[in-house]
Amino acid sequence: MELTLLSEEASQQLVDKLADLVEREVEKRMQQKEKRYLMQKEVYDEYECSSVLLKRWEEAGLKKFRHGTRWMYDRRDIEAVIDLIKV
Repeated sequence: MELTLLSEEASQQLVDKLADLVEREVEKRMQQKEKRYLMQKEVYDEYECSSVLLKRWEEAGLKKFRHGTRWMYDRRDIEAVIDLIKV
């Protein structure tokens, strides 16, 4: 017995919508990866780290600088410190 929940047309629309969502999410993440300088909150979000871990990275040599009232980090410096800690 075959059970059909969605028509062929509805199934195709669902697939198209999901593909569009995935494509937008991938593009968003690619743009984030291209951004060189990150604010503190962006570091927390992109690297899924806490303020405690970020402080440890700073103690391990991660440099930060002020841009107005915000602390900024260079993505290359973050990657270098992460690689250093892994060893």
